[in-house]
Amino acid sequence: MPNTVTDLTKLIIPPVFTQWVIDHLDDTNNLINSGILTSNTQIGDLLAPGVTVQIPYIKAKKVLPDKWSDNVDKTSNSIGAGSMNGMKLYETLTYSNTRLSALISGAPTADAIGQAMTEDWTAGDENALIKLLQGVFAVPDIKEAKMIDMTEVSPTNSDFNSTGWLAARTLMGDKANQLTNIAVNSATEAMMTEEDLKDHGSEVSSQVAPYGTFHGMVITIDDQIPLDLSDPKKPKSTCYIFSSGAVSYKRQIVGTRTWNEEKEKGGTSYVSQDSVLTMNVQGTGVKSSFKPEDYPYATVDELTKPDNWEVPDGRPVRDIGVVAYTHTVDPIFAKGLIAAQQQQQASDAGSSTDTKTGSNTGSGSSASGSDSSTGK
Repeated sequence: MPNTVTDLTKLIIPPVFTQWVIDHLDDTNNLINSGILTSNTQIGDLLAPGVTVQIPYIKAKKVLPDKWSDNVDKTSNSIGAGSMNGMKLYETLTYSNTRLSALISGAPTADAIGQAMTEDWTAGDENALIKLLQGVFAVPDIKEAKMIDMTEVSPTNSDFNSTGWLAARTLMGDKANQLTNIAVNSATEAMMTEEDLKDHGSEVSSQVAPYGTFHGMVITIDDQIPLDLSDPKKPKSTCYIFSSGAVSYKRQIVGTRTWNEEKEKGGTSYVSQDSVLTMNVQGTGVKSSFKPEDYPYATVDELTKPDNWEVPDGRPVRDIGVVAYTHTVDPIFAKGLIAAQQQQQASDAGSSTDTKTGSNTGSGSSASGSDSSTGK
């Protein structure tokens, strides 16, 4: 009876499946395991009313101790409190399976779908982080204080190297020793390896740092960090260097739903999972005036717009715990990334043309006839 095998409503028990995904997200998300993303326990229930969350912080002006004397009164210094706006991102993932395709090629199991969803939520976290960083580092005050572009500072020595890294490190001032992670794409990581810049005999486990460490910092590879191909012979990239707790994060899986459509494509069953995400670089917040284009549903792409971000009152730019280092990479290490980026740009252009002409491209099926879709 193929129906007992292919029917996702029978394969998946929603509460158990939801918890399975939550548990595996905690275990497999390298952004969390490496320390780049820090789960913010101060953020309440993301399902509470409203499209933003309030992220509290302490405002304390640094002072030097006074002289202790019985001739004068002590000076009182105040510690205030404030909050930053964080935007809620409502996201969903849906997978489907046709009864006939599963009969021909073998039905996917609940574990396989759960694994795919876990990977997709993690990819969503990576995408949100890169988009957020692009927006934040385009804010003029932050760009001036926390970002260095070696293609402008030293055009003849702009490849990723120790000089550029040390220049970026100085942007943290006397807090440079708090840097714990560096995120790069695979082209930059290849240059780090070729130049023998990675640490030897790292004390960090290979499970936490599978690509090793650099000056004691865990290296994380994320090919969603784009290349600037305005000069194909010297493509540019930006690496982001983090201190612990620099980016706060919370993803709340809302639940799982399954259903059948008996007439659709000969019989199709679906599993869908919904989630709410919020993420921000500590020391920055979404402007209170920000209103998503499709209010109240903000998109990840809207995070890339610098006009939507601000440094809250009482939070010095210098205290932001991330610095950005823009450099060039050798095209020999970027060939795969360049091809993938050009292919994506062509695909995006094609989709835009289809939308304008009103044509319906639909979603293609794999050779097995199964199809899946995500709604990030």
